[in-house]
Amino acid sequence: MLPERYEESEAPHADTAQALFAVIFLTVWAADSFWLRWTTHLSRQVPGIIRATLFLALALAGGYLSWRAHEQIFGVARDEPELVDYGVFRLSRHPMYLGIMMIYLGLALSSASLSALVVLAAVFLFYDYLASFEEARLVECFGDGYLDYMERVRRWL
Repeated sequence: MLPERYEESEAPHADTAQALFAVIFLTVWAADSFWLRWTTHLSRQVPGIIRATLFLALALAGGYLSWRAHEQIFGVARDEPELVDYGVFRLSRHPMYLGIMMIYLGLALSSASLSALVVLAAVFLFYDYLASFEEARLVECFGDGYLDYMERVRRWL
């Protein structure tokens, strides 16, 4: 069974850390993209329309993944815990996290900020840690059902 309190099923301080990573990423991205321009040299090589198109595609796809995953998990009343392995969860075991990282990647590519990509690498390591933590809890809850799901669907892509 899942822990009675939702907070116990995720890594300690996960929400605070996610917010902190968002602030750090957005600060580095904005400072490098609009003010300091220390690592945006590639932006002069790649036309703005290509960078904008990449951002839009990644932001829309990432936003959709996160929104649909949120709806599938929190938008349905359940009496008992249920393994959700349909919808966007057929594409990735962690579509909410993947969607957030896609939005970050789109922002970094929009200005070709290498600094933001470095921060995104740290963000990825953090989300990979969260995914590992949550998967251990889900195996405890769903046993072989979740292990089978892990064999069928990749963690990220």
